[in-house]
Amino acid sequence: MIDLILSLDYEVFGNGSGDVRRDMIEPTRRLVQLCDAHGAKLTIFLEVAEYWAIQEAEKDGALSLGYSASLEIEEQIRNAVLRGHDVQLHLHPWWIGAAFEDGRWRLRPELRRLSDLPGGIDVEGGVDSVAEVLSRGKETLEGLLRPVDPAYECVAYRAAMFWGQPSESLIAGMKQAGLAADSSVVNGMYETDPVPTDYRDAEAGTGYWWTGSDNISRSGKRGEHIVEFPVCTMMKPYLSNFRWTKLRTTLKRRAVEKVNINGHGMMEARKSRESVPGILKKLCTLQPLKFDFCKLSEGDMIRWLHRLLEDGRPGDDDLGTPVVMLGHSKDFWNDDNLAAFLRYVKNHCRGRVRFRTLGEMTRQIVQRDKVSSTALK
Repeated sequence: MIDLILSLDYEVFGNGSGDVRRDMIEPTRRLVQLCDAHGAKLTIFLEVAEYWAIQEAEKDGALSLGYSASLEIEEQIRNAVLRGHDVQLHLHPWWIGAAFEDGRWRLRPELRRLSDLPGGIDVEGGVDSVAEVLSRGKETLEGLLRPVDPAYECVAYRAAMFWGQPSESLIAGMKQAGLAADSSVVNGMYETDPVPTDYRDAEAGTGYWWTGSDNISRSGKRGEHIVEFPVCTMMKPYLSNFRWTKLRTTLKRRAVEKVNINGHGMMEARKSRESVPGILKKLCTLQPLKFDFCKLSEGDMIRWLHRLLEDGRPGDDDLGTPVVMLGHSKDFWNDDNLAAFLRYVKNHCRGRVRFRTLGEMTRQIVQRDKVSSTALK
């Protein structure tokens, strides 16, 4: 049994460009409709620091779009939860304390990872501490969503750009904030710039594990720290990136970036374009290809799923093998391919694949393993 988790990073572009209606509201509306039509469940990772910045800029009168972006975000995630979908925490630290000035977002490029926050780990560190920021994010989501679902709980987190290292402060801060699960590991990912990230030693590209105290990509004692759900990946030749569905998404994204009339105050983070030398260097290498429902064709997704069914890690007890698919609201132009894939799963994979949310899987694992580990003591 595979427990398929469709996760969506719900945000504008990390450099501050983009439009909330065009890049978040509209694509997510279509995506929720597709999931509803085929019995699938969506886990929306709301970029909460971006939401805070938008909300503050609207209050100050600095951001005037002709509509309230923060209110439309709130309405959409509440509606999603009412329909049985899930919302969890995503956060780009450079949006913390961001301001909209002179027609552009002034971000904080020095804050690339949570570990870069100057307040340290503990809640006592103030608004710039890891635990305080995560606690505020959790409280924000629960405050927005409990009025429509009293049982709602924010339990999971995904790091900006998958930058979950160094992990010690992240794990400690999450535990203080009451967050039980992370989904930032991309098995095989290795970067040296702009932020050193190395997940080549990750436990796997599917399933889950309890982490140790200092590394989200390696397992530790069951029930002790946090649960890691890696983004599903396979190591593929770099040339696999040159498939039409992925190239189409990249070209559309570049077009959006080109018409960003406001510019941005963000660092030159990973954008949709890569340098020619960088491409040439990777041509003959294996790279982690993500199970991305925005960039894969129907056939690619079906073949990937069958390979997982044949080779996947065994589940345990009443759990199957969690498989985390990835998408970004600003990248979703892949309606027909995803609809066909969801239809295939519904019609041909009954009893072998089921749709789950990250929230419900986290609660099930934590309840079982925390009780078990207490009993062992």
